[in-house]
Amino acid sequence: MRQPLRPHPLLAVPDFRNLGVMLRILLSLNLLLLCSAVFLPDGDTLTLRILSRASWVEPSLLLSLGLLALLSPWLARQRRGSWLVLALCMACVLVQDRLLNPLELPRLDRPLLAALLAWLLLHYFSLRQRALSPALGEARLAALQARIRPHFLFNSLNAAIALIRSRPEKAEMVLENLADLFRAQMADPGHASSLEREIELARMYLAIESERLGQRLNVVWDIQAALDASLPPLLLQPLVENAVHHGVERCGAGGEIRIRAQLKSGQLLLSVSNPLAAEAGEPHRGNRIALDNLRERLELFYDAEASLQVAAADGQYHTLIRLPYRPLSRQQQSTLLH
Repeated sequence: MRQPLRPHPLLAVPDFRNLGVMLRILLSLNLLLLCSAVFLPDGDTLTLRILSRASWVEPSLLLSLGLLALLSPWLARQRRGSWLVLALCMACVLVQDRLLNPLELPRLDRPLLAALLAWLLLHYFSLRQRALSPALGEARLAALQARIRPHFLFNSLNAAIALIRSRPEKAEMVLENLADLFRAQMADPGHASSLEREIELARMYLAIESERLGQRLNVVWDIQAALDASLPPLLLQPLVENAVHHGVERCGAGGEIRIRAQLKSGQLLLSVSNPLAAEAGEPHRGNRIALDNLRERLELFYDAEASLQVAAADGQYHTLIRLPYRPLSRQQQSTLLH
């Protein structure tokens, strides 16, 4: 039974390590600084006004962001984390004023202004979190979750029926893999998966399709990444399904699918390449919908830290997903196992 949702707090503490959160804070405060310089003249030129305001805004802003990113996991566990954020921002401004103006009396207007701006930003993140509340987020994730196409279901069942008499063990394998894929589809879309599990599901799908396509389907795996990497559920299998359905299946002689995973500069790179059919022009509508859904799921999970790129070159269609590498926590591993 689902527990009732708790009311959203007035101030929400975001993950300050997230690139999207940092960019929103930097852009909003620098835009406010620019507006202040433009609309509040004090006799100096616009350039001097901007430099004057930036001289005390930027150092304390960067110091605050650095400390908040460092303390973000700890702040998220505190009941009064939002008030600690306000206190930290005020402290950074006070420290900067003491270092730049050690002979002057402490001023309270700047720390209070920093606290007010921090309060407004935390309230904005609270409103944003409310817009992506657990109920709404789960509903959107469930709607965006990759669906097994009807043609694949019918083809798989027909393949199993054809194998029942001649090769019953293969028919059993097809049905078991199909059941596992549907089980993954029905799992909680809010729970994280792992690279190992995503590869396992993709192999199950390819094992089923290989019974239908035979030697027309060739797969090359190149896995050079930690298998405990945390991923949104059913991220790899839809890419592989697109590669089969819109690539190999449309080529008369079949083709080769290359699946690669690697770690680079703290990021996990997942790429899938498949041959382009000779008559292929614009990407198939179903392919575009699947890729758009994956992009939106990545945005829900990672904000601006993840991306999905596609390119067609040298008769190949390449799909690349880039996302931050985060190993599964013990709690996530326990959830995945059960």
